[in-house]
Amino acid sequence: MLNKENLIIILDKLFDQSKKYYDDFNSADAKIGDGDLGITILHGLEEIQKNKVSFNNDMGENFMICSKAFVKRSGSSFGTLIAFSLMNISKKIDGKKECDHHDIVTIFEIALKTILDRGKTKLGDKTIADTLNLIIHKIKKSKNYNHEIKSACTKALENFKGKKILVGRARMFEDKTTKFDDPGMFALKKLSEIF
Repeated sequence: MLNKENLIIILDKLFDQSKKYYDDFNSADAKIGDGDLGITILHGLEEIQKNKVSFNNDMGENFMICSKAFVKRSGSSFGTLIAFSLMNISKKIDGKKECDHHDIVTIFEIALKTILDRGKTKLGDKTIADTLNLIIHKIKKSKNYNHEIKSACTKALENFKGKKILVGRARMFEDKTTKFDDPGMFALKKLSEIF
């Protein structure tokens, strides 16, 4: 079950991890982009920390607070995708005090659909969407979320080793991107390690 208390624990851990890997995220992003991924993630989670005092038992409202936090502190394309994902999740679970297994799967599915639609990408392009897709497949079969999510994040990076990143600014670097992990996939793996 996912409720207000569990959500706060998750967000606290993600915030700690975003501080720990701040430079690593920026460095990974700098190889193919603006080099601001660490800034985007840290600032968004930092703003959530300031606003979690407003959390209540309505999980939809809590996700909307998180969405607004990312909008306020992040002008990057990645931050915008996160904000829209959180907003769409908020609408779907509006009024729920607890999210069950079906809801948790749905949360990941909404995030994936939002990133595919708004990011104008598709599965196989070597982006965070590929990691989310693998997470969904794994948690549909098992409620051992911590293990399955970490496993999916690791497996997704392995699956795309040596492949080109096909979207965003990375396209300009062509075959050079075969040597790098997608920054979003890398960040999600590192963030998941704290659980």
